[in-house]
Amino acid sequence: MKIAYFGYDFFWKCLEYLLNNDNEIIKVFTYKTDNTYNFNYKITDLLSNKSIPVQFGKATENDIQKLVDSGCELIVSAAYPYKIPIINDLKGINIHPTLLPQGRGPWPLPYIILNKLVESGVTIHKLNEKFDSGDILIQGSYPVSEKDNLESISCKSQIVAIDILQRLMFDFDKYWINSKPQGEGSYWAFPSDDKQTIKWNDSVDNIDRIARAFGKLESTANFAEKIWVIRDLSVWKQNHNYEIGSVVHETNKEVVVAASDGLVCLRFFSEYLV
Repeated sequence: MKIAYFGYDFFWKCLEYLLNNDNEIIKVFTYKTDNTYNFNYKITDLLSNKSIPVQFGKATENDIQKLVDSGCELIVSAAYPYKIPIINDLKGINIHPTLLPQGRGPWPLPYIILNKLVESGVTIHKLNEKFDSGDILIQGSYPVSEKDNLESISCKSQIVAIDILQRLMFDFDKYWINSKPQGEGSYWAFPSDDKQTIKWNDSVDNIDRIARAFGKLESTANFAEKIWVIRDLSVWKQNHNYEIGSVVHETNKEVVVAASDGLVCLRFFSEYLV
């Protein structure tokens, strides 16, 4: 099958699979990442020894028409941030990291933890005129625990994505014909700064949940008259008489701050620099 691939490193294994399994990747569309939080290293490494054209930025209707003219049979979108124009009868699929119709949106993963889900997963659906709303082709799920963080659910979703993409491509026509409409569902907007902010008058359980939800992409907190970015912490419940939000202990690397019902040990953090 002649395929045009759209995405960056988050689902890079999906591109690797397509390259190695009787498909012809005729073009790859990606975008310029910051290579701090989002990366293109894996994608570019996969293509380094291949004569596959790569285009950065938003695909236009003219770009899609050129794909049609070159015999493209399928568009595969995997964490591509832009709306892909739909032209003629060119088939398109999108790999989305929630169990749709719940969790439409540009960055739903933190909500899996913030909303206290016990199960999530990945959906592959048809592309249509609206983001994340096309008919469902196949889904796969994974359990979510109170120990999970952004990094672990990212890995879980990436592993599930490979599995269901393989199953889809093995019998593509069957899944395409038997696709199912999504229904109403829910939309999770890009998280606001407030959702990423730790408040010391909150419970340690909620503080832990916010830190896990944003992980290396950072939550923020205010203490010692400064704003800090937080990458990792641990918490425990404890009765205390400390002023909430005050620093109660320091080591060479860690700081312990008082919360409403316990203490929070900040393990990896740094001052927020504007």
